[in-house]
Amino acid sequence: MKAMQYINVGYQRILTFECQSGGFNWWEGDNPGNAILSALAIMMLRDTAEVYNAVDTKVIDRAFNYLKKIQGGDGAWQQDTHLHAGNENLGQGSLRSTCYITWALNAGGYAKTSAAKKATRYIEQHLDGEKDLYTLGMCANALGALGKKGGALTGALKTIKAKAIVEGDQMHWEQNGKTLVNSGGIAGTVEVTALMALAFINSGQNLGSIPKVVNWLAASKDPNGTWGYNTQATVLALKTFIAAATLDTGDTKASVKVLLDGEELGKRKFDNFNKDVLWQVEVPAANLGPNNKLVLDYEGRGNLGYQVVSTHFVPWDGEEEKPREPLTINVSYDRTKIKVNETVKVTATFTKNDAEATGMILATLGIPPGFDAMTEDLEGHKREKTIRTYEMTGRQLILYLDDIPVGKSASVDYRLKARYPVKAQTGESEVRMYYQGDIRSTEQPLTVEVQ
Repeated sequence: MKAMQYINVGYQRILTFECQSGGFNWWEGDNPGNAILSALAIMMLRDTAEVYNAVDTKVIDRAFNYLKKIQGGDGAWQQDTHLHAGNENLGQGSLRSTCYITWALNAGGYAKTSAAKKATRYIEQHLDGEKDLYTLGMCANALGALGKKGGALTGALKTIKAKAIVEGDQMHWEQNGKTLVNSGGIAGTVEVTALMALAFINSGQNLGSIPKVVNWLAASKDPNGTWGYNTQATVLALKTFIAAATLDTGDTKASVKVLLDGEELGKRKFDNFNKDVLWQVEVPAANLGPNNKLVLDYEGRGNLGYQVVSTHFVPWDGEEEKPREPLTINVSYDRTKIKVNETVKVTATFTKNDAEATGMILATLGIPPGFDAMTEDLEGHKREKTIRTYEMTGRQLILYLDDIPVGKSASVDYRLKARYPVKAQTGESEVRMYYQGDIRSTEQPLTVEVQ
């Protein structure tokens, strides 16, 4: 039930970004639409419709009609380098943009339309000789979603397979240059690896490589349970896991034992009837020591997936001197004791200290219980372009800021109004790079008292 509530809230939120043109854009009320975001909306809404029967398909059709209207006569959509404060990196020529949008159309149920057919022909005509690995992956997904075999698709998949990095039972790809959302480092590597796996699955080719890719992705999860501290990388990784789970594991007849230091904790037999049923074995904490050996003893045939998860707690060892962070945050209140209906002024200051941190900045500021943020202050910052926009989510204020020059700071001040007597904490505040989520800094909460 809770999952469906999340889906409903997410679906309603997506609808707020539809423009009068029928396309979608970054901010509520913006017009006209954005081609890439309109394609993304088609994918998201089609996926949502698979599990949520209240999706209005007319919304999807309007997004398609918008894309059809702005399509070039040659079947292409032009590159766009200014999608989200200049962060998206589709400035690789029209092929990357066209591949991504065509992927959305073919996967979204519009493969037989004239727009999708023209776009597919454009890809086939321009794919030969393409060197950018990320673009190749997008094109392969576009053609694979159409169900096409041979020709340009086979050539692209051959090139992709040849560039794979295989290490034992793991496989991944390295991305040279920025991805769709300007990601680099581990986030970019996760994105391009998941993109290639999806291309293999969508085309039905090189499926023997999928278990190795899944192994690499599973081993690359960051401590927060995401991938690369990055939204797009995490989404593509999860899409890969879901797609891989739909592949047939083959004829299965096997027996599996779970042993800890030689002692059997559980045993189960699997066949074609129950091979997709989850089996969970818990290791008692009392049995764990510093040098345990956990063994999965598999006998038989079939290709079953497994996961080993551990949890632990690290005691707080006091204050530590922190090195200079690439991005820092400071939140101050002009006073911490006020009366009901009075306001307190909050000043949030963000400083960037590293040139490697680039792009839009996301700040999440805690709001103490019993306080309301004065949105007129925030609207003033929007007009002055101190912030791009803001969102209120319960006890948090989310700010979107454009990039800050190295060594410079940006400050945002606003008022909070006290509604009733309370003594409470303000909540933790955080600032991070929107597309480099591992670059982040936090500010501990303050205590405020309303009399």
